[in-house]
Amino acid sequence: MIRYLLFSVRFLDDRYHGLTDNGESPEWPPSPFRLYQALVAGNARGLTLSNPLRDALRWLETLDPPEIMAPQARRGHDLLTYVPPNTFNCHRSPKMLHPMMLNGDRLVQYGWKFDASNPAGNKNADILIQAARHIHALGWGIDMAIGHGEIVEDFPRANESRVHYRAAPSALAGGIDLRVPRQHSLISLERTYADFLSRYETHGVTQLESAAAIYAPQRYSVGISRPHVAFRLVNADGDTISIRHQLIKQLVGMIRNLASQPGMVALLGSEVVENQVMGHPKQGIAGRVSILPLPTVREGPTDGRIRRVMVAQPVESDGSLIRLLGQILNGKKLCPLSDETRFPEIYLERIGQRDSVVPYYTGISKTWASVTPVLLPGFDDRKKYRGNHLRRLARAEQLVNKALRQAGIDVSASIELSRVPYWTGSVHALEYQPRDKLIHYPRWHVRLTFDLPLTGPLALGAGRHAGLGIFAAVPD
Repeated sequence: MIRYLLFSVRFLDDRYHGLTDNGESPEWPPSPFRLYQALVAGNARGLTLSNPLRDALRWLETLDPPEIMAPQARRGHDLLTYVPPNTFNCHRSPKMLHPMMLNGDRLVQYGWKFDASNPAGNKNADILIQAARHIHALGWGIDMAIGHGEIVEDFPRANESRVHYRAAPSALAGGIDLRVPRQHSLISLERTYADFLSRYETHGVTQLESAAAIYAPQRYSVGISRPHVAFRLVNADGDTISIRHQLIKQLVGMIRNLASQPGMVALLGSEVVENQVMGHPKQGIAGRVSILPLPTVREGPTDGRIRRVMVAQPVESDGSLIRLLGQILNGKKLCPLSDETRFPEIYLERIGQRDSVVPYYTGISKTWASVTPVLLPGFDDRKKYRGNHLRRLARAEQLVNKALRQAGIDVSASIELSRVPYWTGSVHALEYQPRDKLIHYPRWHVRLTFDLPLTGPLALGAGRHAGLGIFAAVPD
């Protein structure tokens, strides 16, 4: 009998200050490990916890990552403040605050599944329910909150203001990485606290040194997800190289050509290469792999050149093909299809967990804007709508909705269209040259604002498998 151990935490203020594990960017929603820390901090009496609670917390470490329900939030204005250091130094240290602003709903919920037919599990759940009453903050000390625990049959449902985050089935899916408790998390927190107190044992200025907390990174997604793997474009020395937007077609062609080489076909299988990688299935295009060059995007100025490329399976795939492609394409050299392109020597280097650009394409957001223009799946009837710009835009919006359905996205969105790019470094929609058979399809830059957040990567339109119609998340 499966039930949810549901923790509900209500903030007393409409802002949250917790940061990601690297301390560089805001964390939203608050990670399950944050809640775990709050349970420990709220129930500690001196240096120790009661033995029953310790046992219950260690039991929680063994459960699968929880589901999360959180209100939508946006990033607030950064604020520089000065705080006392954790030493005997009297000088205050500068600290930058990166608050997340809540939308009026201050309730965050975490649901761990457990076997309620097991008496030991029920006992541990009851102990943790009592412990939840002692939560006084979630995040930083200024993020004051009230905790509540209960056992429920079903996890709460999302609505227009609340977002349901689920643990992704694979780290290859899009989404965000959050910390979750794992075995020895409790031991690491107790050790850290003991080290914190020990700084008072000697006089003078002391430095706080402690082993890092123990937790597991977990990818969380909203709604549909696409397994993917990303590579950096490098030369033989490992230095990153870049190419222009206008060479997207040639870059995609070189990658497909690499996958069609005899050695690759032997590893992947001829049918997989022909149907999924090359995009020549006998029936339809189901299961086709998308090759997505990633122009450099970020907040602020950028040249927009392509330094990375992503390979993605269709929505809700199991990720097995992407896992294999990530292994066999890593370190491979791309060969130009002709001398006319004059490409530099390019190798593929798989990108690790941390990257400054890839999260723009794989994150979670309500607003997405095209980096490369969308080839609308149809014609905008230029002759029919000549001189009537509004009717032409209305027709283009219909085709954008068609493109969303083709990509398996059924979330409603408001649509903005422009020939001029939304991202710095991108170029005018008409400067991109698609394949010959797609040359007459209308090209538009598109900005989409969905009713609910969506997880990337997102690619739309007739060129979505070959580098056109790629979207990046617009920061809130």
